[in-house]
Amino acid sequence: MKFELMKYKMPAAIGLMILLLVSWASGADVVSMWGGARGTIILKSDGTVWTWGSNVGGKLGIGDPTTNRVLTPVEVHGIGGVDYLNSISAIMGGEAHNVALRSDGTVWSWGQNFLGMLGDGTTNNAALPVQVGLGSVPPLTTVTKLGGRTYWNLAVKSDGSMWAWGMNSSGQMGNGTISNSVLTPVMVSNSQPGGVVNNPLQVSCGYTYGVALLTNGTVWTWGTGGNGELGNGTTGHSYTPVQVTGLSNVIATSSGWKHTLALKSDGTVWAWGKNLSGELGDGTTINQSNAVQVLNVSNIVAVSGGDYNSVALRADGTVWKWGLNDVGELGIGGADATPHPLAVQVTTDVFGAGFSNVVKIANRDYHNLALKADGSVWMWGANDQGQCGVGTTNDVYRPAPVTGMGARVALPLNVQAGAQPGAVDLSWSSAEGEYFAIEYTTNLANGFTTVLRTNVLATPPVNVVTLGTTNGNGYYRLKF
Repeated sequence: MKFELMKYKMPAAIGLMILLLVSWASGADVVSMWGGARGTIILKSDGTVWTWGSNVGGKLGIGDPTTNRVLTPVEVHGIGGVDYLNSISAIMGGEAHNVALRSDGTVWSWGQNFLGMLGDGTTNNAALPVQVGLGSVPPLTTVTKLGGRTYWNLAVKSDGSMWAWGMNSSGQMGNGTISNSVLTPVMVSNSQPGGVVNNPLQVSCGYTYGVALLTNGTVWTWGTGGNGELGNGTTGHSYTPVQVTGLSNVIATSSGWKHTLALKSDGTVWAWGKNLSGELGDGTTINQSNAVQVLNVSNIVAVSGGDYNSVALRADGTVWKWGLNDVGELGIGGADATPHPLAVQVTTDVFGAGFSNVVKIANRDYHNLALKADGSVWMWGANDQGQCGVGTTNDVYRPAPVTGMGARVALPLNVQAGAQPGAVDLSWSSAEGEYFAIEYTTNLANGFTTVLRTNVLATPPVNVVTLGTTNGNGYYRLKF
């Protein structure tokens, strides 16, 4: 998040007078990233949520279900269309919907709802956020964690219990039942306080199965595993949680479409499930019902599973990929139909520069996200609906910067009297477009109480915004 703060005084009959440049500050911006089917969602440090790509069923959350797609980031609108969604602490991107956790412990969702994945008790699509589990018994509140990715969702409450809703044709709810869909949250078996899978460290959703990582480093799964997705040595099903065999000391997991990745405390990566495209990274294309070690990677600090492809982040800030590459998922400069069962490094960006200094990754569907230490967001892979955020619908074969999600830099803010009486021109220079808001206050002790402009894309190299002023002292803040 970047700020430029200026104080002005407008005398009653004179022009604009600059009194003082008070301060500027910069800090972390993007804090979480997800992608679903042909779409992308990010959470910023100010609690706002941004989306781009496909808008089928209102998935972008902008209140307009008729817009097919958006090629660059837009801000998710607020509840009932009032202002913008705020106070969000976590996000999850589903296959056809998105979910957000507010700081008050409530959960909100929007997008398609044909399998009840919005959790509001209906199958009606929603182009604006609706509350999950408001009418369920008990209501879904005090949530601390989210899990998802496909057509169903998981939430963990403050008492450690797990709750699920959406598609249940493969027993995804984990409560011993099978049905087409579940429209409001139900508790996963044995996740109640004192239960064997209570208080998971992390939860995630594959297509037909769920995954819970416990604080003791063990992993538990449930659902249907015809490709070995349950990781318990079988290709059967279990509609309540079972332990993944032979796996311990796990610190993070990530479910792809039909495979799962597990990161151990020693920096090694293990995987199980479907392996048709080499997404398990074990050098073969054979499905595995027990966890196998991913080859060619070490000192890994994060993993993420997509649709038949996988990604890992090394401690040195480099990114490694394996699996499917039919639309450039591997980020190696081209696309092909050949399985890639061994990890390769993503070495070069779209400009030909070295690709490194990455601090966060996400691999969902057939596209990838990477956050660099400078705050910039980069993407590559499938882009048929603009999900890479680069302003086109051409697939992206090497990492490219997302429009409006550039590096954090200090931007000196200039001010002068506008051409019209009572107007002020704010101007600054920037190397690339960024989204910004302009805030105003007459008293810094009260904070910035008025938002004059929001969700506006800068137009480099020189950006000029004209605003009206009032008599007396005023402070304007340009917030990126």
